[in-house]
Amino acid sequence: MTDPNTIAPLIATFLSTYDAQQKDQTWQQLSQRIRHFWTARILSDGTDPLSDAECDEIIRILDRNGKGNTRDDEAVAKVMVPQGAWRRMLNEFHSNRPLGDLVYSVLSEGDDARRAGLIDDLYRRNAGQKNNLTGPSGNTVGAYLAAFDPVRNLSIISLKDRRAVIQYFGLSNDIDWDAAPIGERIVASNRVILDGMRRLGLEGTARTIACFFYHPLVKELWKGEETVKRIDNKSISVTVPTVPDEEEDSVDGDVVRESMQIQGLIARIGAAMGFSVWLPKADRSRVLKVWQAAPGVLLDELPLSYDSTTMKTIEQIDVLWLRKRSIVRAFEVEHTTSVYSGLLRMADLVALQPNIHIRLHIVAPAEKREKVLQEIRRPVFSLLEGRALSEMCTYLSYDNAKEIGELRHLARMSDEVIEDYEEAAE
Repeated sequence: MTDPNTIAPLIATFLSTYDAQQKDQTWQQLSQRIRHFWTARILSDGTDPLSDAECDEIIRILDRNGKGNTRDDEAVAKVMVPQGAWRRMLNEFHSNRPLGDLVYSVLSEGDDARRAGLIDDLYRRNAGQKNNLTGPSGNTVGAYLAAFDPVRNLSIISLKDRRAVIQYFGLSNDIDWDAAPIGERIVASNRVILDGMRRLGLEGTARTIACFFYHPLVKELWKGEETVKRIDNKSISVTVPTVPDEEEDSVDGDVVRESMQIQGLIARIGAAMGFSVWLPKADRSRVLKVWQAAPGVLLDELPLSYDSTTMKTIEQIDVLWLRKRSIVRAFEVEHTTSVYSGLLRMADLVALQPNIHIRLHIVAPAEKREKVLQEIRRPVFSLLEGRALSEMCTYLSYDNAKEIGELRHLARMSDEVIEDYEEAAE
């Protein structure tokens, strides 16, 4: 866990600018409005639909991007749910009474274990429904919980953000992020952060503790934001991911498993060619199920001396091949439909270190070839200082990666063999 003496100045700075008592009074009123809306409108026996106006009043509390919100209004968080989707969801709770009752049970349950089970029931019942309620990040359920009871429930609504906070501040936990049911992850991460931060000296409601993490001085530590210059001297914000990307709803388990196999394959090829290999620490347990690393091949720490923001970016790249203290090649295995996450990580690296000379590769299935090449050529990536991303980054298909892995005498080959299989975007 983080040393309390280290975090104390951050807590003092935050509390000097955050009026916890006034904010808690405001949230007490907002949560009362949420509770009344549930009992008086959503769970009422009437069949008349909820009006847009009454839904919008509630959406403004749930979502910072809710229609009509201003900078001075209080809202749970940016939930990334469209206004119309919120309205349809609230009306579905009203018209589909079993679903509305189940969501209300999740919100009103006081026991952590029972609440976790109810959340899992909700995800099972809502499986396959494209209503923005039960996504892999837990955003929507988290927003409802925080609005219903901001004293006990964090407004850090994303499991990805919670995991990053827990890892950065070293909060003691035994959460199995890969295997635990989502209900357990939502409930346990809430409790871990609240208990851990109180032990570090930050008292207050869940809303107060959550707001601490989004204070600018604190957010840049765990979320990793950096401002860099483009070639036209305009500033852009680079966000450094600190935990693995969340899978999209449309990606099934087989594709996810294949991406890990490809990650392990690329690690094996690099090791066979005599390189040291780096894998993100959060991925290792899964990748090592398909690749058995020889002693000394898989690095525990990167032997590099970049600034902390650059290091955070590099550490999250899917596979690195290194020779002594230099990165030779970097690979991002793209399995999400958007194919953005790996590209953005590569672009962030180039923006942070315009003079860096690393061969970059996006590895993706053949059906995503055109998408990957199109995105590498995006105009925004041509504005990076130094060189355009398209001059540094190539596409490698899953099939070609497998073909390389089947070559005989890999140990006698140079990594330049990849050039026979990669495709340039230009």
